[in-house]
Amino acid sequence: MNRRKKKPQQVDYIQLAKDKLQAIDWANLKQQLLGRWQQLPKLHQRALMVLIPVVLLLIVIPFPQSEQQQQPMVESQRVSVAVNTQSLSEQGEPQVKPLQSDQWKEYTVKSGDTLAQVFRANSLPMADLNALVKIESSDKPLSHIKAGQLVRFKTNADGTLDMLQLEKANKSVMFFRVSDGGFAQQK
Repeated sequence: MNRRKKKPQQVDYIQLAKDKLQAIDWANLKQQLLGRWQQLPKLHQRALMVLIPVVLLLIVIPFPQSEQQQQPMVESQRVSVAVNTQSLSEQGEPQVKPLQSDQWKEYTVKSGDTLAQVFRANSLPMADLNALVKIESSDKPLSHIKAGQLVRFKTNADGTLDMLQLEKANKSVMFFRVSDGGFAQQK
């Protein structure tokens, strides 16, 4: 077995191109092109006389870079914003008794966790999970949870799910209970 590598052959591409150009019969080529040009209708000839220089200019003229390429990358930061998180079901009831959960609860998804396991670990009703999956949008935020993703939820006084928020990277999807007892999704 010969394992020596062959040296790549040196090719003079400039000389090769010059040889090819010298081999062209320019007089015959000119006659052929003029014959084809004269066969074209006058309207096509005029259109080509305008379009060819315009296309050549567009190829040669440099375009400015788009604004997206010029803007520096800004790091995203988590900012706390005061938002009224009271759902429609809570707004209709008089607030005589204090609710068990006035604050959001957070759960960070671990490797191998499913949303059903997240619901079980936090004592959330499976009926609410089924209702959420029924209204899930085409991007499947509930079906595609990943390790490290933040799941925030808020429950009613009776322990049923009132709001659920999934955060992944810089995107957030929120599911909330509507007045008929079902859920709606907000992106």
